Amino acid sequence: MTITDKHRAYGEAMNFESVYDYSEQYKVNDNPTVWKYMSMEKFKSLLDEKALYFSKPSGFVDPLEGSYSHWDIKQRDTGGNTRDYMKRIQEFSAISCWHINDHESAAMWDLYLGGGDGIAIKTTYKDLYNSIHDPYIIFSGKLQYIDFYKDMTSENVFDTLFYKRKSFSFENELRLMIIASRIDHKNLTKQFENEGIPMQDWDGLIDDLEEKSYEFSHPNGNLVSCDLNNLIHSIYVSPKSPPEVVDKVKSMVKEIGMSSEIIVKSNLYEDYIY
Repeated sequence: MTITDKHRAYGEAMNFESVYDYSEQYKVNDNPTVWKYMSMEKFKSLLDEKALYFSKPSGFVDPLEGSYSHWDIKQRDTGGNTRDYMKRIQEFSAISCWHINDHESAAMWDLYLGGGDGIAIKTTYKDLYNSIHDPYIIFSGKLQYIDFYKDMTSENVFDTLFYKRKSFSFENELRLMIIASRIDHKNLTKQFENEGIPMQDWDGLIDDLEEKSYEFSHPNGNLVSCDLNNLIHSIYVSPKSPPEVVDKVKSMVKEIGMSSEIIVKSNLYEDYIY
């Protein structure tokens, strides 16, 4: 991280926040059911840390994710922003991906677990959003799936991270994003007031938190604190996992004081027609 990139990322983040605050694109007006599919290792980390892992965009599979579209490059001035510049600036952000669906998805089980053992957390958008207790502003929105030859993405480097190619539309993704330097002043001042912290100390505390927001907990992402009881409605165990994995998941949630009644063994591949 260079000082120049840090300053540029700060400017891009401020511009994105102004777009986000007034754009209807980011308003999730309904309260969809959302799912998070993960391996047993990642599930254990979630329970141990009581935090969701947000990944930097550099860890994504799609090489065009977070880039301008072909249409953008040919039809308008992109401000001289090269792919290398965009990728460097986007390293100041981290993202959590969720699948919107009323039902569990066979495609998502295969995509995230590839036939291995794992789980899927079922919740709603509002409970997911409200479960997060962290200084960062949580930017959220449904991804826009476009034709990269015919449609535009955005002029903002961080805004482009909410666009993907139509080939990925089966993911039906809800995305949460944090950006270094963007912390939630409104909630923090409420917290300071509730804790009885003198008002004259607020600005200094906020400045410290803003500076610390650049220090992600992992080289490739960041852990974001959350309330698991608010977050988790149900935990589905992979349809290909044996009974002992179900028992293991039950034991894991009991260890942190949650009820094993929220555990559901997926019957996706069971034959129940007679």
